[in-house]
Amino acid sequence: MEEREENLVKRVCKEYDLTANQLSEKLDIPRGTIGRWMSGKDLPRTAELLLNFMLENRRLEKKLETFKMFKNALNEL
Repeated sequence: MEEREENLVKRVCKEYDLTANQLSEKLDIPRGTIGRWMSGKDLPRTAELLLNFMLENRRLEKKLETFKMFKNALNEL
């Protein structure tokens, strides 16, 4: 059975620990629009790019934090 990829909007909400309402406020987009996107409908290409950039930003933030922890550990040696 083919595994479905998680909805992009839901992934962003999960990564940033946001509700759909909070995401709509953060992006200044009506809550109803976010709801449609969450249901898999009408996700414009620009919104898809924005959400993917948000996920990439989160990934890089986590990587940077790891590097900072590693640097601090090295400095303590």
